[in-house]
Amino acid sequence: MGACLAACLFTSPFGAVTAEDMTDSDMPETSALPPESAKLELTITGLRDAQGTVYLAIYDRPEAFPKMDGMRIRVGAEVTGDQVTVTIPDLPPGRYAVAAFHDENGNGSFDRGLFGVPLEGYGFTGNPSVFPSGPKFEEAAVTVAWPRSQAHVRMRYGL
Repeated sequence: MGACLAACLFTSPFGAVTAEDMTDSDMPETSALPPESAKLELTITGLRDAQGTVYLAIYDRPEAFPKMDGMRIRVGAEVTGDQVTVTIPDLPPGRYAVAAFHDENGNGSFDRGLFGVPLEGYGFTGNPSVFPSGPKFEEAAVTVAWPRSQAHVRMRYGL
C-alpha cells in the first residue's frame, strides 16, 4: 500500500503560488464575480509543525485524481501555525477534490521512507480512506457553489 499511496500523492514540487500571492486584497470581491465564478475557502488543520509549506492540488475530473498531471490548480501556502486557510478564486461552480501535503522541511517534495511510507503530512477533502487503493474522487469531492464554498483538509502523519 505504501507504494500506491506515494504514487497516488505527490511526486514532484508544487509551489507556483505562495500565501503572499493569494491574499484577500488581490482577489476580486464576491459581489464583483459573475455567477459563473465561485471561491473555495480551504482550511487545512492538524499541522504538527508551524514551518514549511502546505501544497494543495485541486482536481475537477475523477479520472485525473490524484495524479500529478491531472491537477486543475496547484497552490502553496506558508505554514505559520497549526492551521492554514487558502482561498481559491474564480472556480466554475462544480465538484472538486483536493489533495494536500505538508512539506515540513521545505525541499519541495513529498518525502517518503521505506516502502513509500509518508514522512510528511498529507490529506484530502472529505478525509477519505487511503486504504487499500488510495482515495477516490467521489469520496473527496466537495461542491463549490457561487459565491463561496468552504472545505476542510485534516493532515495525517504516517499511515
